[in-house]
Amino acid sequence: MAKIAIIIYSLYSHVATMAKDVKKGVDSVEGAEADVFQVPETLSDDIRKQLGDPPKLDLPVATADTLVEYDGIIFGMPTRFGSMPAQIKAFIDGTGGLWANGALYHKPVGVFVSTGTGGGKELTIYNCLSTFAHHGMLYVPLGYGKAYPEFCDLSQPNGASPWGAGCLAASDGSRQPSETELRIARIQGEEFANTVVKQQKSIAAEKKTTKPEEKTAKTDANASKETKPVVKSKKTTKTAPKEEPKKGLLSRILAKTKKFLS
Repeated sequence: MAKIAIIIYSLYSHVATMAKDVKKGVDSVEGAEADVFQVPETLSDDIRKQLGDPPKLDLPVATADTLVEYDGIIFGMPTRFGSMPAQIKAFIDGTGGLWANGALYHKPVGVFVSTGTGGGKELTIYNCLSTFAHHGMLYVPLGYGKAYPEFCDLSQPNGASPWGAGCLAASDGSRQPSETELRIARIQGEEFANTVVKQQKSIAAEKKTTKPEEKTAKTDANASKETKPVVKSKKTTKTAPKEEPKKGLLSRILAKTKKFLS
């Protein structure tokens, strides 16, 4: 089962509302399931009261271990001047140990956002890429492939982009995500889950398969260990021809004399 963590920061509930539909999309994929987490709040209660005292989310708080334990991560966040909010930044800044160990290397990651008027909806995700690159994570964009009709619907405002799902909250936070924006959120969750499931199946298949080179190497190694019988070569000794004893001077003279007289 591919486990996907949806980790969000949501002050006025826009991102939290979208996270529910991202989770629906993930859970609709066979072999995948999602859990929603929030990052720790960095604002004091006094500051939150000055911001309208929005209700706190009833979600488990993500830790560095959450990033390691799950097979894929989807971050949800509001934009802060075209970049991630301080709460998400503080959470990611605490992952130095994971970076040093390569714990998030090749882990799929995606992002969805909430903006006031649409400004920064793409740039916020773009500015996350540096962090993902340092960790070696694989950014999975939404793209147009599965959400093309929704992107082409100009009858209402839409806070999504090919970079990721999104909603428009209005400058005062009064607007909630539309059905089209929530539908795109479900599409992103579904397509992200499909990507993670495929990756997990590929990893499992690779572990089961033994490479042919490894088999050959093992066979060669075993063959070299076998003791070959030693064949002793028979030495052939050639018999040198016997030399006739050398005749003395007197014998040679007598031999020649006999030859002459005959």
